[in-house]
Amino acid sequence: MIKAGTNLPKLILAGLALFFLISGFLMSGDSRTGWFAGYGVGLLAIILHYVTSLFSKRWNDELFFVVYTPAIFVRLIIVLAIFIGLLVWEKFDQFSFTVSFLISYICHSVINIILLNKELTNRSG
Repeated sequence: MIKAGTNLPKLILAGLALFFLISGFLMSGDSRTGWFAGYGVGLLAIILHYVTSLFSKRWNDELFFVVYTPAIFVRLIIVLAIFIGLLVWEKFDQFSFTVSFLISYICHSVINIILLNKELTNRSG
């Protein structure tokens, strides 16, 4: 049983990463390539968000909203450009790529939101 105060989000992240690795290796050829490419692009999007969060955590509220909000759209454009570029120029299974990207992005986003909420709650309290 997991006790309160443990690093539950990190355990969930490790479990999801293991699930994605096992799922990817069970697929064949083009599906496997698409699966890992989609997971990588989703992970890249979250890493960009996390790096921006690290830089912005010491800013005051006014500067935060002036810089952070446009940065969200810049990150979205970067991720969409990479996503569309890979779909157009690479020859792998587009369905597994898209599904893997969406699952990866959603799972990592939820974990990132939990971690940021925990950090902000600890900082304000």
